[in-house]
Amino acid sequence: MMKWPLLLTLLIAFSCSKKQENTGPKYSAEEFLTLSHEATVTNEKGEEAIKFSDYSPGVNKVDSKTLRYNSLVFFAIAYESEEEARSEAKRLNQYYARNWLFDRVEGEPVLEDYVIATFKAQNPNRNVQRKPKKTEGSGSHGGSHGESHGESHGEAPAHH
Repeated sequence: MMKWPLLLTLLIAFSCSKKQENTGPKYSAEEFLTLSHEATVTNEKGEEAIKFSDYSPGVNKVDSKTLRYNSLVFFAIAYESEEEARSEAKRLNQYYARNWLFDRVEGEPVLEDYVIATFKAQNPNRNVQRKPKKTEGSGSHGGSHGESHGESHGEAPAHH
């Protein structure tokens, strides 16, 4: 009978430590700003302001940001855990990395390349993750051939 209390104690200790691990790796606000140095943080109001009511609970409103990269605006929404960011990315069909959701990115190849190359972001709805066309430096000017999955390879001019 001595084994059961020990086993129960170990099981509780393991489940508690497992619960802490479920938050996953995080980018602190400082790490995020260091990595996102190529994008400009904007604090614009009106149509560019983040509407937090559109997102699931768990948003860290203080660290969340409106960003501009190559004149394209997108949102970086900080969550308390990686699991929350991934779940919201799946619901919205957007990208996430660690505890950050990148909204208004899917379907915009320049932004997709940027968040994939910079943050190793992924879209949880994609079976095969997109490979960025250009991994470093400022965004490419002609990477807009396909809309969301790179299926179209026509000679259409870049629209951004």
